[in-house]
Amino acid sequence: MRASTNQRELFDRSHLDERIAFATTTFIVAFAFIALLDRIGAPRAFIEVLAPGFTIAALATLGFLLHSMRASLYYTAGRAVPAYYAGLANAAIVMGLALPFATQFAGRSWLIGACGGFFIGLAGVAFYLGPLLRKTGAFTLSGLLAARFPGLAPRLCVIAVTGVSAAFVALAGHQTAVDALSGLTGVGRGFAAFVMGVAILLIAGPGGLSGVIWAASAAAGVALAGFGWPVLLLAMKGELPGAASAAGGWGEAIANMEVWGALAPSAGVGFEFAMTLAVALGVLTLAPVLAPAVTTRDAPRARRAGWAALIWTLILATLVATTIAAAALAVARVGVGRSPEHLPDVFYAASSRGLVKICDTRVHDPAEARRACAAHGLAQGAPLRVGDVAASGRFLLAGLPELDGFGAAASGLLSSALIALGLALAASGLQACATAIGHEAFYLMRGETDLTSRRLAVTRLALVAVTAFGSASCAANLFDPRALVGLALSLSAAAIAPVVALAFWPRADDRDALIALIGGHVGMASVYVMTAGAPNVDVFALASLSGAALGLAAGAISALSRPAPTMRDAAFVARMLHGDGQIMGQDKGA
Repeated sequence: MRASTNQRELFDRSHLDERIAFATTTFIVAFAFIALLDRIGAPRAFIEVLAPGFTIAALATLGFLLHSMRASLYYTAGRAVPAYYAGLANAAIVMGLALPFATQFAGRSWLIGACGGFFIGLAGVAFYLGPLLRKTGAFTLSGLLAARFPGLAPRLCVIAVTGVSAAFVALAGHQTAVDALSGLTGVGRGFAAFVMGVAILLIAGPGGLSGVIWAASAAAGVALAGFGWPVLLLAMKGELPGAASAAGGWGEAIANMEVWGALAPSAGVGFEFAMTLAVALGVLTLAPVLAPAVTTRDAPRARRAGWAALIWTLILATLVATTIAAAALAVARVGVGRSPEHLPDVFYAASSRGLVKICDTRVHDPAEARRACAAHGLAQGAPLRVGDVAASGRFLLAGLPELDGFGAAASGLLSSALIALGLALAASGLQACATAIGHEAFYLMRGETDLTSRRLAVTRLALVAVTAFGSASCAANLFDPRALVGLALSLSAAAIAPVVALAFWPRADDRDALIALIGGHVGMASVYVMTAGAPNVDVFALASLSGAALGLAAGAISALSRPAPTMRDAAFVARMLHGDGQIMGQDKGA
């Protein structure tokens, strides 16, 4: 029997490797053809749109081809994704989540602050919570918490918080992809929002988590190529930031970004530590980040997937940081010291899209730049200073190929990388949100009496509703991806993290979990009310930690008011942590 199982796994793996080799070859040939078109003189605008267009179509097609009506494939990808690819997909999801904070990766330290929080949170998912979730056989973290605290009130609250935080993640990814397509290629926002909405639905709708994982794996490959190609060209020229032959180093790049407002100055060790802890708690309990772990065959493979996720995230983060630092140096090298009317065309094009400000003004041509700088107090013909040419984080992410003259193909490939990461994040958030509605709420709370087809129909209706709202909000440019990611992390850290902590304590029961959830929301909301106005990263950090601390304290005090744990809670925790972990009821569709 064991030999038969191993032979089947080897057969499935060989067929999987063949499909992956075909998909990889298709991407390589397509981008090589785009590079060839660039070399023979095809219009630059056409090349810059062609590469993202192919990426969007390829990822959407990949998701659509994985369509399924089987619950095991739709909610867990059949528990058959190899660890290497699950980790690669998770790296794409985490980097998509981190893109709004991308300039921080080119900043001073990865050990503390937002960057440290992302890595610590991912490490917690990789080596503990992800494998534990796979060990129990749960579809989601909210499903595991619902089994641990089966009362109606805590169950509803956990599902609601999970769904809302995942929806914020989906909206952030959608907005990131639309910003990249519209801001970097000049495509209208309405059209870009519609195209991205269709692509996200095709990735997550037909195949569920199966489509999301494989599309995210492909997105990670596109991101590695998109960010890796300019960095490789810089390395070949000996112009990497900090290299002996480079025009500047990391310190100069950081100083430039601080002047432009693309990188906030250090707020002190205390605040940076608080930010680290807040982001780590949010990432650790965020449903889209945990999802790849449930697609592996068993807990050891989930842990190997975690190793792969950490390694690939470190590689992607290094490439992103190098790209941003090199772009910051290139902006200063190419733009500073010239008169406003004699800048390269890339500055006027980027400024017209809101990516660069010349003399604190958005301009469209040299004449507007000259007038803006004259009004800004710059003498006629005087050269621009560092503070007169302010590049945004989005321009630093994608502007390096144009600034260093790498060609339209490299620019289009880098835009494709940003779009691919945005699509991976949006699809993963959308799938997690719809699973909370269609599976955790509609199906499990009705006593598992509905047909699998009806459950999938409800899940897909939720997908359509959230995507439609996302397309409308992105077309109107209502939200900032940074704020959406901050809200998602804040909700998870303040409300879900205390309940997760209580789940490992045999004394805690349904009442304690509900009190922790209420306390987390009260602590978080209190901070937002007291700091009225647009929330920023320090408010997010304070709200997250206040909610987490108050929620955990309230739940613990409630638990300590009883003399001893119940037999059911003690047995559940013992089996989850030290037994076989099979504490979830068998899903009839799995």
